[in-house]
Amino acid sequence: MTDHELLIEKLSRQAQPVTRPWRDGWRVLAWTLMALPSGWLFSLLLQRVATDWSQAGALLALLQLGLTFMMGVLAIRNAFLLSIAGRRPLSWKWFMPLLIVWLGCVLANLGQSSQIHHRDAVNCYVFMMTVSAPMVLLVIGYLRRTRSLHPLQSLTAAGAGVACMALTLLSFCHSVEVHPLDFALHMAATLTIVVATVGLGWRWVAIPQMRSSCR
Repeated sequence: MTDHELLIEKLSRQAQPVTRPWRDGWRVLAWTLMALPSGWLFSLLLQRVATDWSQAGALLALLQLGLTFMMGVLAIRNAFLLSIAGRRPLSWKWFMPLLIVWLGCVLANLGQSSQIHHRDAVNCYVFMMTVSAPMVLLVIGYLRRTRSLHPLQSLTAAGAGVACMALTLLSFCHSVEVHPLDFALHMAATLTIVVATVGLGWRWVAIPQMRSSCR
């Protein structure tokens, strides 16, 4: 368009009032305070048994719980940072130490497991998908407010954060032992949550001009 006056007039007609979003820390805190209770309420739809923290290996399970929650918070924060131009998200170097320690705890726990309970393991996948449903909708709603110049990265980080929060909730109704089938289904649920977050959130988070240019 060569007529700049016409372009300015068109943009002026399309302009809408803008409300400045909260600071990143407050957005993460608000989302967490909404997402975890929502996921817990959805977990009431499923049959579950509270974790027995008196079992051997409970300290290792608590360490995994803390690491999972921390990675979830950082991933959600990255999703919000990526959605606003000029913000610098944490690099992968911040996540690698946490992920390595978490994987070490999982492997140590796998070495202590005695037998596989197939029925319980299958329920892990169902549980994570169920509790993640409201959290995915909430994080898409939060990202929808600002949109994102990097929708794929934002939604991938958001999905990873939601998956971590689902694992956090699962820790409160799961044996302190982790069996190989458990771990495989946890990873399968994590991948499903990330893919679902990207698929469901793309049209709501991507800037319209970017969506049309990708077609």
